[in-house]
Amino acid sequence: MDKDSPDLHQDLNALKTKFQEMRKLIGTMPGIHVSPEQQQQQLHSLREQVRTKNELLHKYKSLCMFEIPKE
Repeated sequence: MDKDSPDLHQDLNALKTKFQEMRKLIGTMPGIHVSPEQQQQQLHSLREQVRTKNELLHKYKSLCMFEIPKE
């Protein structure tokens, strides 16, 4: 492989451009500023919310206050 090949330089410049674009995208991603500990706390909180809402949903379904149409 020729190190001075124009194709090689063109490919390297294209790769460099892609890396620069990805760095910009990573910086704009939501939550990138949140520490792993904060992420774990958020995850725990969200799982707790899902658990609570599932319990309420099962409770309401067991009350038979409304009919669920069957298809």
